[in-house]
Amino acid sequence: MAKPKGPHGRPGDGSEGGEDGGDNGVPRQRGDAPHGRPTTVAETHQAVAAAIDRGRPGGPASENGKPAGSKSEDPKNNPELDKHDPGTLKEIAKARDAVADKLQKMADDAWDHVDQNRDEILQREGYQRQREKLVESGKHEDVADLIVERTALGIESHRHLADAINAAGKDIIDPATGFRLRPEVGYDSDGVETTKIADQAFRPDVILERQHRDSDTGKLDWEAVHAYDLKTGLKTGIAPGWADTVKQVLDLHAKPEELRPTQRPLSVD
Repeated sequence: MAKPKGPHGRPGDGSEGGEDGGDNGVPRQRGDAPHGRPTTVAETHQAVAAAIDRGRPGGPASENGKPAGSKSEDPKNNPELDKHDPGTLKEIAKARDAVADKLQKMADDAWDHVDQNRDEILQREGYQRQREKLVESGKHEDVADLIVERTALGIESHRHLADAINAAGKDIIDPATGFRLRPEVGYDSDGVETTKIADQAFRPDVILERQHRDSDTGKLDWEAVHAYDLKTGLKTGIAPGWADTVKQVLDLHAKPEELRPTQRPLSVD
């Protein structure tokens, strides 16, 4: 059975959507609770308390409002250093640490959003038209419903994450530190940023950039130093070949990092 293109079915993306009927690639559960959301108020309160005890922002196990174990000092990039200078790599690690919890919360919020608005999303004209075409092609209605649901949840969660990052701006990480986050940045095969889909060889869901001094112009500019890819249960993980390409073409120190919601929506159980 042919698999439809999901949120990563765009040119150059790291994976495909499809009819994943098992548990492969589903979002990790939150905390130590069983797979799926808490089913009672008491379980919900217990899960929240456990999360706080593990050092969620502002909890008793945190310091200065930051999770326990996180760096207490903010990153401060030096644009005069090379991207792979030991000092730069140390600051990149700090920047990744500084945004980790915020990005995770955004991934969780994206899943919550699509799960809570599932019925409205699936009734949209584009998804209904996709369903009709699948049925016309010979697929059973139940199969068509599953394909459209998985595709829609993935696409809309990616869209919600991108909108959240754009709206949050410097609240995620202040560009004054010499670092910033941007969503849905596309690059051609040479690593040159391009907005034309047809020219994009890959498009990570989120890019962490650092400010650097361009050796040709002598002016300050931004360059990619880390990539993130949101996985919403449609596939087991980032495709190795795609990850290798992104790392090599963008000259990253590490391969793209997976963002996965910690809570699996009930609607895909």
